[in-house]
Amino acid sequence: MKKSHRKKVILGALVLAGAGGGAAALWPRSKPVSVVIARLETVPELRSIVHGTGEVRTQDKADIQSELAGVIVELPVREGDHVVKDQVLLRIDPFQSQSEVEAARSALLALEAEAQGQAFQIATSEANTARDEFLKKSAEADLLQAETNLARTKEVYQREKSLLDANLISKDQFEITETQRKLNESQVVAAGSRIQQLDAQINATRSSIEFARAVRDAVAKRVEGAQSSLRRTEDMLHKTILRAPFDGVIVKLNVKKGERAVPGVLSSPQATLMTIADFSVLETELKVDETDIVSVKLGDRGKIVVDALLDQSLEGTVVEIGNSPIASLSGGGGGGMGSGGGQEGKDFKVVLRIENPPAALRPGMSCEADITTSTKTNVAVLPIQALTMREVLLDAQGKYIPEPMDEKSSARNGVASADGKERNRKEIQGVFVAAADGKARFRPVETGILGEMDIELVGGLEGIDEVIVGPLKALRSLEEGAHITVDRSKPFRRRPQKGPSSEEGAP
Repeated sequence: MKKSHRKKVILGALVLAGAGGGAAALWPRSKPVSVVIARLETVPELRSIVHGTGEVRTQDKADIQSELAGVIVELPVREGDHVVKDQVLLRIDPFQSQSEVEAARSALLALEAEAQGQAFQIATSEANTARDEFLKKSAEADLLQAETNLARTKEVYQREKSLLDANLISKDQFEITETQRKLNESQVVAAGSRIQQLDAQINATRSSIEFARAVRDAVAKRVEGAQSSLRRTEDMLHKTILRAPFDGVIVKLNVKKGERAVPGVLSSPQATLMTIADFSVLETELKVDETDIVSVKLGDRGKIVVDALLDQSLEGTVVEIGNSPIASLSGGGGGGMGSGGGQEGKDFKVVLRIENPPAALRPGMSCEADITTSTKTNVAVLPIQALTMREVLLDAQGKYIPEPMDEKSSARNGVASADGKERNRKEIQGVFVAAADGKARFRPVETGILGEMDIELVGGLEGIDEVIVGPLKALRSLEEGAHITVDRSKPFRRRPQKGPSSEEGAP
Protein backbone atom coordinates (compact mmCIF):
# COMPACT_ATOMS: atom_id res chain seq x y z
CA MET A 1 0.00 0.00 0.00
CA LYS A 2 1.39 3.43 -0.94
CA LYS A 3 1.90 5.93 1.87
CA SER A 4 -0.55 8.44 0.46
CA HIS A 5 -3.16 5.71 0.15
CA ARG A 6 -2.43 4.52 3.69
CA LYS A 7 -3.07 8.03 5.02
CA LYS A 8 -6.35 8.14 3.10
CA VAL A 9 -7.40 4.84 4.68
CA ILE A 10 -6.54 6.07 8.17
CA LEU A 11 -8.24 9.44 7.73
CA GLY A 12 -11.21 7.71 6.14
CA ALA A 13 -11.42 5.49 9.17
CA LEU A 14 -11.79 8.59 11.33
CA VAL A 15 -14.89 9.54 9.38
CA LEU A 16 -16.26 6.03 9.74
CA ALA A 17 -15.48 6.13 13.43
CA GLY A 18 -17.45 9.33 13.72
CA ALA A 19 -20.33 7.85 11.71
CA GLY A 20 -20.58 4.88 14.04
CA GLY A 21 -20.86 6.92 17.23
CA GLY A 22 -24.49 7.95 16.81
CA ALA A 23 -25.75 4.47 16.06
CA ALA A 24 -23.95 3.03 19.06
CA ALA A 25 -26.01 5.15 21.44
CA LEU A 26 -29.13 3.23 20.42
CA TRP A 27 -27.66 -0.12 21.46
CA PRO A 28 -25.73 0.22 24.74
CA ARG A 29 -23.06 -2.39 25.27
CA SER A 30 -23.73 -5.03 27.91
CA LYS A 31 -20.07 -5.76 28.59
CA PRO A 32 -16.87 -3.68 28.65
CA VAL A 33 -15.09 -2.98 25.38
CA SER A 34 -11.53 -4.22 25.07
CA VAL A 35 -9.24 -1.44 23.81
CA VAL A 36 -5.57 -0.85 23.11
CA ILE A 37 -3.84 2.28 24.34
CA ALA A 38 -0.69 4.13 23.36
CA ARG A 39 1.42 6.60 25.28
CA LEU A 40 1.85 10.14 24.06
CA GLU A 41 5.38 10.92 23.03
CA THR A 42 7.66 13.81 22.26
CA VAL A 43 9.71 13.02 19.18
CA PRO A 44 12.97 14.77 18.29
CA GLU A 45 11.71 15.42 14.76
CA LEU A 46 8.34 15.22 13.00
CA ARG A 47 8.23 15.48 9.26
CA SER A 48 5.14 15.99 7.14
CA ILE A 49 5.58 13.73 4.14
CA VAL A 50 3.78 13.80 0.78
CA HIS A 51 4.18 10.71 -1.38
CA GLY A 52 4.20 10.63 -5.16
CA THR A 53 4.85 8.10 -7.91
CA GLY A 54 6.05 8.69 -11.43
CA GLU A 55 9.08 8.31 -13.64
CA VAL A 56 12.47 9.83 -14.37
CA ARG A 57 12.68 12.37 -17.18
CA THR A 58 15.22 14.79 -18.63
CA GLN A 59 14.81 18.52 -18.21
CA ASP A 60 15.58 19.22 -21.87
CA LYS A 61 14.31 16.88 -24.55
CA ALA A 62 13.76 17.62 -28.24
CA ASP A 63 12.09 15.71 -31.06
CA ILE A 64 14.07 16.54 -34.22
CA GLN A 65 11.80 17.12 -37.22
CA SER A 66 12.39 18.47 -40.71
CA GLU A 67 10.64 21.51 -42.16
CA LEU A 68 10.96 20.27 -45.73
CA ALA A 69 10.64 16.98 -47.54
CA GLY A 70 13.60 15.23 -49.08
CA VAL A 71 15.81 12.16 -49.15
CA ILE A 72 18.30 11.77 -46.31
CA VAL A 73 21.73 11.68 -47.99
CA GLU A 74 23.88 11.78 -44.85
CA LEU A 75 23.31 10.41 -41.34
CA PRO A 76 26.56 10.61 -39.35
CA VAL A 77 25.07 9.72 -35.93
CA ARG A 78 23.65 6.61 -34.30
CA GLU A 79 21.31 5.97 -31.40
CA GLY A 80 23.14 6.40 -28.10
CA ASP A 81 25.72 8.83 -29.49
CA HIS A 82 26.66 11.89 -27.45
CA VAL A 83 26.34 15.08 -29.49
CA VAL A 84 27.23 18.71 -28.86
CA LYS A 85 25.27 21.81 -29.75
CA ASP A 86 25.25 22.62 -33.51
CA GLN A 87 26.71 19.22 -34.43
CA VAL A 88 25.40 17.94 -37.78
CA LEU A 89 22.79 15.24 -37.24
CA LEU A 90 21.67 14.59 -40.81
CA ARG A 91 21.58 16.14 -44.28
CA ILE A 92 18.67 16.17 -46.71
CA ASP A 93 19.28 16.26 -50.50
CA PRO A 94 19.81 20.01 -51.18
CA PHE A 95 19.34 19.96 -55.00
CA GLN A 96 15.86 21.51 -55.09
CA SER A 97 16.66 24.05 -52.40
CA GLN A 98 19.89 25.08 -54.15
CA SER A 99 17.99 25.54 -57.43
CA GLU A 100 15.44 27.76 -55.70
CA VAL A 101 18.24 29.82 -54.14
CA GLU A 102 19.92 30.33 -57.55
CA ALA A 103 16.63 31.33 -59.17
CA ALA A 104 15.88 33.78 -56.36
CA ARG A 105 19.40 35.24 -56.58
CA SER A 106 19.09 35.70 -60.36
CA ALA A 107 15.74 37.45 -59.98
CA LEU A 108 17.25 39.73 -57.34
CA LEU A 109 20.23 40.61 -59.57
CA ALA A 110 17.89 41.46 -62.48
CA LEU A 111 15.81 43.75 -60.29
CA GLU A 112 18.90 45.38 -58.83
CA ALA A 113 20.15 46.05 -62.39
CA GLU A 114 16.79 47.56 -63.27
CA ALA A 115 16.94 49.74 -60.18
CA GLN A 116 20.43 50.89 -61.15
CA GLY A 117 19.17 51.70 -64.66
CA GLN A 118 16.41 53.84 -63.22
CA ALA A 119 18.89 55.60 -60.95
CA PHE A 120 21.15 56.31 -63.98
CA GLN A 121 18.20 57.64 -65.97
CA ILE A 122 17.22 59.93 -63.12
CA ALA A 123 20.79 61.22 -62.81
CA THR A 124 20.97 61.86 -66.56
CA SER A 125 17.64 63.70 -66.58
CA GLU A 126 18.69 65.80 -63.63
CA ALA A 127 21.95 66.71 -65.47
CA ASN A 128 19.96 67.65 -68.59
CA THR A 129 17.65 69.78 -66.47
CA ALA A 130 20.61 71.62 -64.99
CA ARG A 131 22.03 72.16 -68.50
CA ASP A 132 18.72 73.47 -69.86
CA GLU A 133 18.33 75.82 -66.90
CA PHE A 134 21.82 77.18 -67.64
CA LEU A 135 20.94 77.60 -71.33
CA LYS A 136 17.73 79.34 -70.33
CA LYS A 137 19.65 81.86 -68.26
CA SER A 138 21.97 82.47 -71.26
CA ALA A 139 18.95 82.88 -73.53
CA GLU A 140 17.43 85.35 -71.08
CA ALA A 141 20.70 87.34 -71.15
CA ASP A 142 20.70 87.25 -74.96
CA LEU A 143 17.08 88.45 -74.97
CA LEU A 144 17.94 91.34 -72.67
CA GLN A 145 20.86 92.29 -74.90
CA ALA A 146 18.70 92.01 -78.04
CA GLU A 147 15.96 94.15 -76.47
CA THR A 148 18.57 96.78 -75.52
CA ASN A 149 20.02 96.79 -79.01
CA LEU A 150 16.55 97.04 -80.51
CA ALA A 151 15.66 100.02 -78.34
CA ARG A 152 18.87 101.83 -79.33
CA THR A 153 18.32 100.97 -83.02
CA LYS A 154 14.78 102.32 -82.87
CA GLU A 155 16.02 105.63 -81.51
CA VAL A 156 18.57 105.89 -84.33
CA TYR A 157 15.90 104.85 -86.82
CA GLN A 158 13.51 107.65 -85.69
CA ARG A 159 16.27 110.23 -85.70
CA GLU A 160 17.55 109.29 -89.17
CA LYS A 161 13.99 109.15 -90.55
CA SER A 162 13.59 112.82 -89.52
CA LEU A 163 16.91 113.65 -91.11
CA LEU A 164 15.91 111.78 -94.28
CA ASP A 165 12.67 113.74 -94.48
CA ALA A 166 14.80 116.95 -94.24
CA ASN A 167 17.17 115.59 -96.91
CA LEU A 168 20.02 115.78 -94.43
CA ILE A 169 21.17 112.14 -94.92
CA SER A 170 21.18 109.80 -97.82
CA LYS A 171 18.58 107.14 -98.35
CA ASP A 172 21.23 104.41 -98.33
CA GLN A 173 22.31 105.34 -94.85
CA PHE A 174 18.68 105.29 -93.65
CA GLU A 175 18.12 101.85 -95.18
CA ILE A 176 21.13 100.47 -93.31
CA THR A 177 19.64 101.68 -90.03
CA GLU A 178 16.23 100.24 -90.96
CA THR A 179 17.80 96.86 -91.75
CA GLN A 180 19.62 96.90 -88.41
CA ARG A 181 16.32 97.61 -86.64
CA LYS A 182 14.64 94.64 -88.29
CA LEU A 183 17.59 92.43 -87.45
CA ASN A 184 17.41 93.46 -83.81
CA GLU A 185 13.68 92.75 -83.75
CA SER A 186 14.37 89.25 -85.15
CA GLN A 187 16.99 88.69 -82.48
CA VAL A 188 14.50 89.58 -79.74
CA VAL A 189 11.92 87.17 -81.16
CA ALA A 190 14.51 84.41 -81.53
CA ALA A 191 15.74 84.85 -77.95
CA GLY A 192 12.16 84.73 -76.63
CA SER A 193 11.44 81.59 -78.62
CA ARG A 194 14.62 79.99 -77.29
CA ILE A 195 13.54 80.70 -73.71
CA GLN A 196 10.10 79.16 -74.33
CA GLN A 197 11.74 76.08 -75.88
CA LEU A 198 14.04 75.65 -72.89
CA ASP A 199 11.10 76.04 -70.47
CA ALA A 200 9.25 73.28 -72.29
CA GLN A 201 12.34 71.05 -72.21
CA ILE A 202 12.88 71.67 -68.47
CA ASN A 203 9.23 70.88 -67.64
CA ALA A 204 9.33 67.72 -69.74
CA THR A 205 12.58 66.59 -68.11
CA ARG A 206 11.19 67.23 -64.63
CA SER A 207 8.10 65.16 -65.44
CA SER A 208 10.37 62.40 -66.73
CA ILE A 209 12.37 62.55 -63.49
CA GLU A 210 9.21 62.22 -61.37
CA PHE A 211 8.10 59.22 -63.43
CA ALA A 212 11.55 57.63 -63.20
CA ARG A 213 11.57 58.14 -59.43
CA ALA A 214 8.17 56.42 -59.14
CA VAL A 215 9.48 53.53 -61.23
CA ARG A 216 12.65 53.45 -59.12
CA ASP A 217 10.61 53.23 -55.88
CA ALA A 218 8.48 50.42 -57.33
CA VAL A 219 11.60 48.55 -58.39
CA ALA A 220 13.08 49.11 -54.91
CA LYS A 221 10.01 47.42 -53.39
CA ARG A 222 10.40 44.55 -55.81
CA VAL A 223 14.07 44.33 -54.83
CA GLU A 224 13.05 44.07 -51.16
CA GLY A 225 10.60 41.31 -52.05
CA ALA A 226 13.28 39.50 -54.02
CA GLN A 227 15.70 39.85 -51.10
CA SER A 228 13.10 38.35 -48.75
CA SER A 229 12.52 35.52 -51.21
CA LEU A 230 16.26 34.91 -51.41
CA ARG A 231 16.58 34.86 -47.62
CA ARG A 232 13.67 32.41 -47.37
CA THR A 233 15.15 30.05 -49.96
CA GLU A 234 18.59 30.32 -48.32
CA ASP A 235 16.96 29.51 -44.98
CA MET A 236 15.31 26.45 -46.48
CA LEU A 237 18.69 25.44 -47.93
CA HIS A 238 20.25 25.77 -44.48
CA LYS A 239 17.45 23.60 -43.09
CA THR A 240 18.54 20.71 -45.29
CA ILE A 241 21.20 20.32 -42.57
CA LEU A 242 19.75 19.45 -39.16
CA ARG A 243 21.95 20.29 -36.16
CA ALA A 244 21.78 19.45 -32.46
CA PRO A 245 19.89 22.15 -30.49
CA PHE A 246 21.91 21.42 -27.32
CA ASP A 247 24.42 19.00 -25.84
CA GLY A 248 22.82 15.63 -25.22
CA VAL A 249 22.37 11.99 -26.17
CA ILE A 250 20.41 10.57 -29.09
CA VAL A 251 17.91 8.42 -27.23
CA LYS A 252 15.87 7.46 -30.29
CA LEU A 253 16.70 7.28 -34.01
CA ASN A 254 13.74 6.60 -36.29
CA VAL A 255 15.27 6.94 -39.80
CA LYS A 256 18.06 5.56 -41.94
CA LYS A 257 20.17 7.00 -44.72
CA GLY A 258 18.24 6.93 -47.99
CA GLU A 259 14.82 7.24 -46.38
CA ARG A 260 12.62 10.25 -47.04
CA ALA A 261 12.14 12.91 -44.40
CA VAL A 262 8.57 14.15 -44.01
CA PRO A 263 7.87 17.72 -42.83
CA GLY A 264 6.63 17.82 -39.25
CA VAL A 265 2.97 18.65 -38.59
CA LEU A 266 2.47 19.78 -34.97
CA SER A 267 3.80 16.86 -32.90
CA SER A 268 3.21 14.09 -35.42
CA PRO A 269 5.27 11.06 -34.30
CA GLN A 270 5.69 9.96 -37.93
CA ALA A 271 7.64 13.17 -38.63
CA THR A 272 10.07 12.74 -35.72
CA LEU A 273 13.43 11.77 -37.17
CA MET A 274 15.23 11.40 -33.84
CA THR A 275 15.01 12.45 -30.19
CA ILE A 276 17.78 14.14 -28.20
CA ALA A 277 17.83 14.37 -24.40
CA ASP A 278 20.13 16.31 -22.09
CA PHE A 279 21.25 13.88 -19.39
CA SER A 280 23.09 16.56 -17.41
CA VAL A 281 19.86 17.50 -15.59
CA LEU A 282 17.48 14.67 -14.62
CA GLU A 283 14.13 15.10 -12.92
CA THR A 284 11.28 13.02 -11.63
CA GLU A 285 7.75 13.82 -12.76
CA LEU A 286 5.42 12.62 -10.02
CA LYS A 287 1.69 12.27 -9.54
CA VAL A 288 0.59 13.67 -6.18
CA ASP A 289 -2.91 13.27 -4.79
CA GLU A 290 -5.12 16.37 -4.68
CA THR A 291 -5.39 16.13 -0.88
CA ASP A 292 -1.60 16.47 -0.58
CA ILE A 293 -0.74 18.94 -3.36
CA VAL A 294 -1.83 21.97 -1.30
CA SER A 295 1.04 21.42 1.14
CA VAL A 296 3.78 21.06 -1.49
CA LYS A 297 5.93 24.15 -2.09
CA LEU A 298 8.71 25.05 -4.48
CA GLY A 299 12.04 24.25 -2.87
CA ASP A 300 10.74 21.36 -0.75
CA ARG A 301 13.20 18.49 -0.44
CA GLY A 302 12.40 14.91 -1.31
CA LYS A 303 13.92 11.43 -1.16
CA ILE A 304 13.60 9.42 -4.37
CA VAL A 305 13.64 5.66 -4.81
CA VAL A 306 14.02 4.31 -8.37
CA ASP A 307 12.63 0.83 -8.87
CA ALA A 308 15.68 -0.22 -10.90
CA LEU A 309 18.15 1.22 -8.36
CA LEU A 310 16.71 0.18 -5.00
CA ASP A 311 20.14 0.20 -3.40
CA GLN A 312 20.64 3.90 -4.11
CA SER A 313 18.78 6.68 -2.31
CA LEU A 314 18.53 9.89 -4.33
CA GLU A 315 17.59 13.37 -3.24
CA GLY A 316 15.87 16.16 -5.12
CA THR A 317 14.23 19.57 -4.89
CA VAL A 318 10.73 20.56 -6.02
CA VAL A 319 11.11 22.85 -9.06
CA GLU A 320 7.62 22.67 -10.58
CA ILE A 321 4.08 22.21 -9.26
CA GLY A 322 1.15 21.68 -11.59
CA ASN A 323 -1.83 24.02 -11.34
CA SER A 324 -4.25 21.73 -13.18
CA PRO A 325 -5.08 18.06 -12.64
CA ILE A 326 -3.33 15.53 -14.80
CA ALA A 327 -5.71 14.48 -17.57
CA SER A 328 -6.91 10.90 -17.18
CA LEU A 329 -6.66 8.60 -20.18
CA SER A 330 -8.76 5.81 -18.68
CA GLY A 331 -12.10 7.28 -19.69
CA GLY A 332 -13.83 6.47 -16.39
CA GLY A 333 -14.67 3.29 -14.60
CA GLY A 334 -12.36 1.71 -12.04
CA GLY A 335 -12.64 2.46 -8.38
CA GLY A 336 -14.25 5.89 -8.67
CA MET A 337 -17.70 7.03 -9.52
CA GLY A 338 -17.18 6.19 -13.18
CA SER A 339 -17.58 8.51 -16.13
CA GLY A 340 -21.21 9.13 -15.41
CA GLY A 341 -20.59 12.35 -13.51
CA GLY A 342 -19.30 11.34 -10.05
CA GLN A 343 -16.13 12.79 -8.57
CA GLU A 344 -12.94 10.80 -8.81
CA GLY A 345 -9.61 11.34 -7.06
CA LYS A 346 -7.36 13.65 -9.06
CA ASP A 347 -3.59 13.80 -9.28
CA PHE A 348 -1.37 16.83 -9.84
CA LYS A 349 2.10 17.00 -11.34
CA VAL A 350 5.12 17.69 -9.14
CA VAL A 351 8.64 17.79 -10.58
CA LEU A 352 11.75 17.12 -8.46
CA ARG A 353 15.21 17.91 -9.82
CA ILE A 354 17.57 15.07 -8.91
CA GLU A 355 20.87 15.98 -7.28
CA ASN A 356 23.98 14.14 -8.49
CA PRO A 357 22.11 11.56 -10.62
CA PRO A 358 24.06 8.29 -11.02
CA ALA A 359 25.28 7.25 -14.44
CA ALA A 360 22.97 4.23 -14.45
CA LEU A 361 19.84 6.40 -14.18
CA ARG A 362 17.78 6.53 -17.38
CA PRO A 363 14.73 8.56 -18.45
CA GLY A 364 11.52 6.56 -18.22
CA MET A 365 12.52 4.57 -15.12
CA SER A 366 9.71 4.19 -12.59
CA CYS A 367 10.22 5.84 -9.23
CA GLU A 368 8.49 7.14 -6.14
CA ALA A 369 9.40 9.92 -3.77
CA ASP A 370 8.69 11.20 -0.28
CA ILE A 371 8.56 15.01 -0.21
CA THR A 372 9.11 16.70 3.14
CA THR A 373 6.69 19.62 3.25
CA SER A 374 7.20 20.61 6.90
CA THR A 375 9.55 19.71 9.76
CA LYS A 376 9.29 20.37 13.49
CA THR A 377 11.67 19.38 16.29
CA ASN A 378 10.95 18.27 19.86
CA VAL A 379 7.23 18.07 19.21
CA ALA A 380 4.48 16.25 21.11
CA VAL A 381 2.66 13.73 18.93
CA LEU A 382 -0.16 11.23 19.09
CA PRO A 383 -0.84 8.28 16.77
CA ILE A 384 -2.99 9.16 13.76
CA GLN A 385 -5.31 6.19 14.41
CA ALA A 386 -6.21 7.62 17.80
CA LEU A 387 -8.07 10.51 16.12
CA THR A 388 -11.80 10.19 15.59
CA MET A 389 -14.73 12.46 14.75
CA ARG A 390 -17.72 12.86 17.06
CA GLU A 391 -20.80 15.04 17.17
CA VAL A 392 -20.63 16.74 20.57
CA LEU A 393 -22.26 19.50 22.58
CA LEU A 394 -20.81 23.01 22.43
CA ASP A 395 -21.67 26.07 24.47
CA ALA A 396 -22.31 29.52 23.04
CA GLN A 397 -18.55 30.19 22.89
CA GLY A 398 -17.96 26.93 21.02
CA LYS A 399 -16.37 25.16 23.96
CA TYR A 400 -16.86 21.40 24.35
CA ILE A 401 -19.35 20.29 27.03
CA PRO A 402 -19.11 16.67 28.22
CA GLU A 403 -22.55 15.25 27.59
CA PRO A 404 -24.51 14.14 30.72
CA MET A 405 -26.21 10.85 30.05
CA ASP A 406 -29.56 12.11 31.31
CA GLU A 407 -29.56 15.00 28.83
CA LYS A 408 -28.66 13.05 25.68
CA SER A 409 -32.12 12.85 24.24
CA SER A 410 -32.98 16.52 24.66
CA ALA A 411 -29.56 18.00 23.92
CA ARG A 412 -29.12 15.79 20.86
CA ASN A 413 -31.70 17.93 19.04
CA GLY A 414 -30.05 21.22 19.96
CA VAL A 415 -32.70 22.36 22.48
CA ALA A 416 -32.19 23.99 25.84
CA SER A 417 -30.87 21.68 28.58
CA ALA A 418 -32.21 21.34 32.10
CA ASP A 419 -30.13 24.28 33.35
CA GLY A 420 -31.71 26.50 30.68
CA LYS A 421 -28.51 27.13 28.73
CA GLU A 422 -28.57 26.85 24.96
CA ARG A 423 -26.38 24.08 23.61
CA ASN A 424 -25.51 23.21 20.02
CA ARG A 425 -24.11 20.12 18.40
CA LYS A 426 -21.12 20.06 16.05
CA GLU A 427 -18.84 17.36 14.70
CA ILE A 428 -15.25 17.87 15.90
CA GLN A 429 -12.06 15.82 16.08
CA GLY A 430 -10.77 14.32 19.26
CA VAL A 431 -9.53 11.19 20.99
CA PHE A 432 -10.84 8.78 23.62
CA VAL A 433 -8.92 8.31 26.83
CA ALA A 434 -9.24 5.64 29.49
CA ALA A 435 -10.52 7.33 32.65
CA ALA A 436 -9.69 6.09 36.14
CA ASP A 437 -13.29 4.87 36.59
CA GLY A 438 -12.86 2.38 33.73
CA LYS A 439 -14.86 4.43 31.23
CA ALA A 440 -13.99 6.01 27.88
CA ARG A 441 -13.92 9.80 27.82
CA PHE A 442 -13.91 11.89 24.65
CA ARG A 443 -11.43 14.78 24.56
CA PRO A 444 -11.31 17.35 21.71
CA VAL A 445 -7.76 17.96 20.50
CA GLU A 446 -6.00 20.58 18.42
CA THR A 447 -3.50 19.15 15.94
CA GLY A 448 -0.74 20.43 13.69
CA ILE A 449 1.34 18.87 10.96
CA LEU A 450 0.73 15.29 9.86
CA GLY A 451 3.64 12.85 9.86
CA GLU A 452 3.78 9.34 8.46
CA MET A 453 2.02 7.68 11.40
CA ASP A 454 1.90 10.51 13.96
CA ILE A 455 0.25 13.88 14.10
CA GLU A 456 1.39 16.94 16.04
CA LEU A 457 -0.51 17.49 19.29
CA VAL A 458 -1.02 21.24 19.79
CA GLY A 459 -3.45 21.16 22.69
CA GLY A 460 -6.36 19.46 24.45
CA LEU A 461 -4.71 16.64 26.39
CA GLU A 462 -2.99 18.48 29.23
CA GLY A 463 -2.31 16.06 32.10
CA ILE A 464 -3.09 12.98 29.96
CA ASP A 465 -0.33 10.64 28.76
CA GLU A 466 -2.26 7.78 27.11
CA VAL A 467 -4.96 7.59 24.41
CA ILE A 468 -7.06 4.79 22.96
CA VAL A 469 -5.79 3.72 19.51
CA GLY A 470 -7.86 0.66 18.68
CA PRO A 471 -8.99 -1.78 17.65
CA LEU A 472 -10.54 0.18 14.76
CA LYS A 473 -13.86 -1.70 15.05
CA ALA A 474 -14.13 -0.83 18.74
CA LEU A 475 -12.97 2.78 18.21
CA ARG A 476 -15.57 3.23 15.48
CA SER A 477 -18.47 2.52 17.84
CA LEU A 478 -16.99 3.79 21.09
CA GLU A 479 -19.03 6.41 22.93
CA GLU A 480 -18.66 8.77 25.85
CA GLY A 481 -18.93 6.92 29.16
CA ALA A 482 -18.64 3.42 27.66
CA HIS A 483 -17.14 0.78 29.97
CA ILE A 484 -13.75 -0.38 28.74
CA THR A 485 -10.94 -2.75 29.63
CA VAL A 486 -7.39 -2.04 28.51
CA ASP A 487 -5.70 -4.95 26.74
CA ARG A 488 -2.00 -4.56 27.51
CA SER A 489 -1.10 -7.91 25.96
CA LYS A 490 -0.92 -6.24 22.55
CA PRO A 491 1.76 -3.55 22.72
CA PHE A 492 1.27 -0.75 20.23
CA ARG A 493 3.99 -0.57 17.59
CA ARG A 494 4.33 3.11 16.81
CA ARG A 495 7.08 3.50 14.21
CA PRO A 496 6.54 2.26 10.63
CA GLN A 497 9.09 0.12 8.90
CA LYS A 498 11.52 1.99 6.68
CA GLY A 499 10.90 2.21 2.95
CA PRO A 500 8.44 4.03 0.70
CA SER A 501 5.93 1.16 0.71
CA SER A 502 6.05 0.09 4.38
CA GLU A 503 2.81 -0.35 6.30
CA GLU A 504 2.07 0.29 9.95
CA GLY A 505 1.46 -2.89 11.91
CA ALA A 506 -0.61 -1.27 14.64
CA PRO A 507 -3.63 -3.19 15.93
